[in-house]
Amino acid sequence: MSPKPNRREPSKPISVPRSRSQGVSHRVPQGPSPSYAGMPADVGQTTAESEPQASGFKAMALFRWVGSWQFLLLTTLAILVGALSFAVTSLFRMPNLPNCRAIFWPTASAAMRLQCAESYADQGSVDFLLEAIALVEKLPDDHPLRAEINAKVENWSSEILAMADNLFHQGEFEDAISTAQKIPTDTAVADQVETRINRWRRIWEEGSEIFEEAKTKLIDGNFKDAFGLSVQLLDVNNDYWSKTKYNELTKLIGLAREDSRKIGKIQRLANQGTISSFKEALKLLASIKTESVLHEEATELKKDIAKDMLGLAENFLARKQLSQAEEILAAIPRKEGLDEEIADFQVFTEAYRRAWSGDALGLDSAITRLQSMTSDRPLYDRAQKLIAQWRSEIKALAQLDVARQIAAQGNVNDLRLAINEARQVSSSNPRWEEVSDQIEQWEERVQTTEDRPILSRADQLATSGTPQALKQAIQEARRISSERALAGEAQRRIDGWQGRIEAIEDRPLIDQARQQASSGDLSAAIATASRISPGRSLYQEIQNDLAAWRDQQQNQSLMQEANNIARSGTANDLARAISTANQIPSSSSQYRNASQQINRWSWDLLSLAESESNNNLDRAINLADKIPSGTEAYTRAQERIQAWQLANQPPPADIIELPEADAQPIFLDTDETVEEPLGERVSEPVDGEPFDQ
Repeated sequence: MSPKPNRREPSKPISVPRSRSQGVSHRVPQGPSPSYAGMPADVGQTTAESEPQASGFKAMALFRWVGSWQFLLLTTLAILVGALSFAVTSLFRMPNLPNCRAIFWPTASAAMRLQCAESYADQGSVDFLLEAIALVEKLPDDHPLRAEINAKVENWSSEILAMADNLFHQGEFEDAISTAQKIPTDTAVADQVETRINRWRRIWEEGSEIFEEAKTKLIDGNFKDAFGLSVQLLDVNNDYWSKTKYNELTKLIGLAREDSRKIGKIQRLANQGTISSFKEALKLLASIKTESVLHEEATELKKDIAKDMLGLAENFLARKQLSQAEEILAAIPRKEGLDEEIADFQVFTEAYRRAWSGDALGLDSAITRLQSMTSDRPLYDRAQKLIAQWRSEIKALAQLDVARQIAAQGNVNDLRLAINEARQVSSSNPRWEEVSDQIEQWEERVQTTEDRPILSRADQLATSGTPQALKQAIQEARRISSERALAGEAQRRIDGWQGRIEAIEDRPLIDQARQQASSGDLSAAIATASRISPGRSLYQEIQNDLAAWRDQQQNQSLMQEANNIARSGTANDLARAISTANQIPSSSSQYRNASQQINRWSWDLLSLAESESNNNLDRAINLADKIPSGTEAYTRAQERIQAWQLANQPPPADIIELPEADAQPIFLDTDETVEEPLGERVSEPVDGEPFDQ
């Protein structure tokens, strides 16, 4: 056998298109091909039902018809039509393929191999293409059909590589590589396989890295960066990553954004630590789907919440709140790895119930119940801690009982011994609060017994009520320190005696200040009253007087200032004086005097305005407008302002002024209206008196 020609460098690839017209079936025949010999079986046959001879007459008639020329003509025509039909059918019908699965290939011809190979290749699957290639590869290299076979093998190899590329774009990465690696190594297409696989790996790694990084960003709550990474997937040269996984990632982003808000709310609810908040948190957790990137975090959070709920249930038990403990225990989610803990908690419930009696007998019974829990139970360590706690409580109760027996006599020495005995209980003991309360009661009894005589002596010293006696009483009461039981009572006594001393010392100052104020010496009264410092017993009493005196002094200053300003008699000073005096409130004793002065200055200001009206009506109006409302001159000032404003208006356009001073104006709209000369007008009197002209 001659060596095979190098198929990697064919002189010119021969493209042999596949077609049904070449006699290649698209399915591998599974049975022997039907034989065609002669005409079809149904051509020329006459179908008729076999009927019994009804009568001899009918048989004879039929015999005569068969021998007639009509029968011969019909028979001849039927034979001719049948022959023509068979010929046409044979002409257009393709011969069936041989049964390729049943062929003994060592003796098969090359044409048969090629025909079956094409039949296999037409099935369109990788396995059939490989089988087609293997079938024709058995032919020798010097076979006359080798050039055609090589071209077909190259085409089939290209189809396999295209199918592998389709698998790659469909997301079947490993299958794509496996398919491409099945291409025969002696084909020209095989040179592309390694390059194509390396390219696929780079693209696949690029898409995978982008996708996984985006998921990490989502878990961290960085939605902006995750969205930016999702956009990068669109540029990946693979349909699976740029379409399928892109759509998947965008859905994950939306789902993660919603679930992130849920987890934040779940954590806030769990931190509240109430039954209702835990239930609502678990309800929200159940709404986080398994495909969410935050599902794992939600699962861990659910376990933490279950543990917190178990701890809360135990706290309820410790506070003897059985119904709340049972309610939250029923709400704890099962199958979260805490089922055994929940079962152990039932033992805790019974033990706590026994311990609720508070006495040593109940605590001992509770310890016995917990001791039934073996070391392989999940809450065994917690049970041991409770046992140790309750044993320390039993010991504390025993010590407290001994101390109470010692204190039963009630004298100071016995009480001190009882206190020392009770202090043997550790402050970290759960019963310490009860022991501490008892110690405080005994200490209070001891201190009261010791300090009562001191307070009685102080009361006797303060009986005379003199400042010296009161100071001695205070000195005696101060022997009782602030940590003693009678410290509060002693301090109240001291505050009262100190107040009496201050009242005795400061009363003369108050009387002197009030006398000075009555005589009009407000400055001296204020100075005297200010000598009483804050914190003194009479300090608040004098504050109202001081405020009134300071206001009165300030108003006197304002009134004095206004009088000084008005002394010049000018219009501006009168207006300033009125403004200054108006600052005095109606509650002041100076208000009446200020009102009288404001009325007088208002009339003076109106008089100045009347005088100014002869020369300058605008200035007269301005002066009169400074008179405040509420004064006696205000109404008259407003009337004069209106009159001056009318007189200050320009004459109508239809009045012709004569050049002579005594001429009368002529009104164009009437011949009868005549006004008197301006020089003969007489001003109206004010309050019965004529104005100054």
